[in-house]
Amino acid sequence: MYKLDIVIKDVNNPDHIGRYTRAIVVLKFDDDTLGHSSLILADQMYRVPSKEIGAGEFVIGDTHVRPRVSSGPGVPVSFSRAQSLNFWMQVYNLGIDEKSKQNDATIEYQITDLSNNKAVLDAHESTAKLSPNADQLTLEKTVPLASLQPGQYEVSIKVNDAISKQQTVETQKFSVN
Repeated sequence: MYKLDIVIKDVNNPDHIGRYTRAIVVLKFDDDTLGHSSLILADQMYRVPSKEIGAGEFVIGDTHVRPRVSSGPGVPVSFSRAQSLNFWMQVYNLGIDEKSKQNDATIEYQITDLSNNKAVLDAHESTAKLSPNADQLTLEKTVPLASLQPGQYEVSIKVNDAISKQQTVETQKFSVN
């Protein structure tokens, strides 16, 4: 666990000082446990030129991922219907078959309309098409929001690892205006 302190001082009035303190918990990933990073909902996501890999603001590996930030605690991030919902997440410690030296997992993507709990997107894909020989996987998807009505939604990503017989799920709410 780490502690972050931000202190702000008004240079025009030295008696005005603000302080923001926050605890940061860095998750530990065991080598035998299927895990995942935080799910990032972004308003921009695109590949960067090779000379910019790993450099610059919002660049993770070879992808620029600019997260959409909530307007306050407990408030879901907001998108307009003219935008696309981009999501980015890494999955760690996929099981590798000893014979084939490949992983065997399925990823389920679901977007649910929270007003009626009906799925507006339900998609599946296999790691065989994405990265069959790796124990780590980066998930990057873009979904246009034009067809969604204004309201509250939830995106869910579920990874089922057939080799290690483990599952991991990450969900995050968002709104469409």
